Amino acid sequence: MLKQYSFFPHLSTYKPHTLYDGGSRRVYLEFYLGSLEEVWVLVLNITSPLSNWSFADNVLPAPKSRDGGPPSYICRLSGASHENRTFWLEASSSKEIRVEVVVLYQYMVDAGKKLKGLFPSWVDVTAYSSFLSSYVF
Repeated sequence: MLKQYSFFPHLSTYKPHTLYDGGSRRVYLEFYLGSLEEVWVLVLNITSPLSNWSFADNVLPAPKSRDGGPPSYICRLSGASHENRTFWLEASSSKEIRVEVVVLYQYMVDAGKKLKGLFPSWVDVTAYSSFLSSYVF
């Protein structure tokens, strides 16, 4: 399977951070597809006190916290996407922003297609690869 992926999906900054009075900052990020042709599900777990983000019409959901830890926000993007995604996160302090990225990629290699052909037409064989990575900004 690894030969299918010359480059893995990853997250990076695409322009310098913006610093605001009061200590907040905006981080500009790009999700890069790598060698993937399209992504079906992208999940971001963002751990940091946020004051805003570019998702969901700039409306933050209620954060989750465990045992008094830092607030955590989950963003799930689904549906076929053939392009890199850009977005921003605005931290309400200078503390680090930790982002865990989970990608679900569905692609049927030739061996999978052969296996699928052994089943009746009413059976659907699903094959996927998943990628997990962590970043600190």
